[in-house]
Amino acid sequence: MNFLQPFMFWGALAIAIPIFIHFWHQKKGKELDWAAMQWLIDKSQQQSRGFRLDDLPMLVVRCLLILILTFLLSQPVIKWFKQIEHAERIHLVEPSANLVNNYRFEIETAIKNGDKVFWINPESEEIKDLSSISNQKNKGVLYLQEVINKVSKKGAKLDLYLVSDQKLLDLPKIYIPESYQLHLLTDSSQNYAHKYLELADGKKLFVNKGQLTVSSPGLSQDLPKLESTPVHSGKLNVLVEYKNKAEQQTVEAALGSLSIVYSLPMEIDNKNVSEKKYDLVLTDQKIAKINPEVLYVLSGKSDPGNQSVLSNVVQLQDSLRIQTSEMVNSGQLPEFIGDLLITHYKLDEPQKIVNQKQLNSLFVQTKPLEANMEGSLRPWLLIIFIALLILERWMALKKTIQKSYV
Repeated sequence: MNFLQPFMFWGALAIAIPIFIHFWHQKKGKELDWAAMQWLIDKSQQQSRGFRLDDLPMLVVRCLLILILTFLLSQPVIKWFKQIEHAERIHLVEPSANLVNNYRFEIETAIKNGDKVFWINPESEEIKDLSSISNQKNKGVLYLQEVINKVSKKGAKLDLYLVSDQKLLDLPKIYIPESYQLHLLTDSSQNYAHKYLELADGKKLFVNKGQLTVSSPGLSQDLPKLESTPVHSGKLNVLVEYKNKAEQQTVEAALGSLSIVYSLPMEIDNKNVSEKKYDLVLTDQKIAKINPEVLYVLSGKSDPGNQSVLSNVVQLQDSLRIQTSEMVNSGQLPEFIGDLLITHYKLDEPQKIVNQKQLNSLFVQTKPLEANMEGSLRPWLLIIFIALLILERWMALKKTIQKSYV
């Protein structure tokens, strides 16, 4: 048995209080003779003998009350379950080619040993062979908490294989129910790799020296260092859905300009297709369900609720019409949408090294299930304490009534 507040046991010294009071009330006073004293000699002699047995139960109850209260305040924790010496290990791997190559030996050893190994993706796909990395798209660690909740087991230790860069700090706190170990790939090179969008005909869209740049296939020698895989490839699926027809046409024209200038292929829908996965949604209507991979631009009086605090939801106060929006009136809407895409895909963010202090604040280990079961002793102690308190009050009241009759 362990105690979370062992210093509270000093309170057990208070057990001397009821014992002191017990003897104080039995203290024999000075006898004074009076007219009827001869009739009370036998009674006086009987009460002056040591302990009074009828008070001992109350003394014991009061001492027990103090001991149980001290025990409760010290917060006892009983280990009902033996610690598992050979706990199961579960490995979660971010689908990054550089990360896999760096930890290939560790991951392959885990697979050979029969450990469960999963990609960090929406499907939580189990890894049978590292050759499947070619079929994976690295969506960062957006689904890390979801995968942890899905695959973690009682008593299992988690091994997390992650790329140490700024995207980790964009996440809310990650809660891990069991013990865990981090395996981080840190790129300390100042010549960081640029993130990019892969366009048609081998072109790439990225940010270079603060400007959105489109590469040409024949000028690869002048390109900065790019990541091994794009953050997005192919067409951008865009949903433009407005109640006002003029606003609809304004936004579609801005997207058309952006597409022409940067050779950015787009497929625009005016109505939501349930089976289709969109990359960009511009609307003046409330979104029922937010997908963390989609960029949402809500304008006018749409009610995003708590969704407005999400980084991929942009709320505009005015509608995107010439009459109401200065940004549309000045022709800055295409540039504004382009900046949003840069921020959403993090094209302008280099890989930054995340220090240990930042990681410690990001990952929070919650109490395992056993810890909650270990604390089950406290409610029973509290019930016993209340029962003894009621018994003590009943005994004291009964004694007071008997004295009043005497």
